[in-house]
Amino acid sequence: MQGHDSAGLWVTVPEFRTFFAMDKQASPAISGFFRRLYQGPFFTCPYRVAKIEKMMVNTPHTRMIKRYFITKRPEPRNKQGTRPARALSSTQK
Repeated sequence: MQGHDSAGLWVTVPEFRTFFAMDKQASPAISGFFRRLYQGPFFTCPYRVAKIEKMMVNTPHTRMIKRYFITKRPEPRNKQGTRPARALSSTQK
């Protein structure tokens, strides 16, 4: 999900639905999932929602929809190399 500038990608729920060939009934679940990715840590997903913007759409009638800026979550740090291993003393062996 990389955009043209590799920073992220703006997507709306209808675009997401049509890309994955989903039914219109899935729209509330998709927008709820995007909102959860925006509000808090959801570490099992490699992507996160950085921004949510409201925009006006005139087709088929005038209404306001949201678009979501999706970015890739940074890779987790290697925790094995951060702390040196503790040497066992002769009493702990």
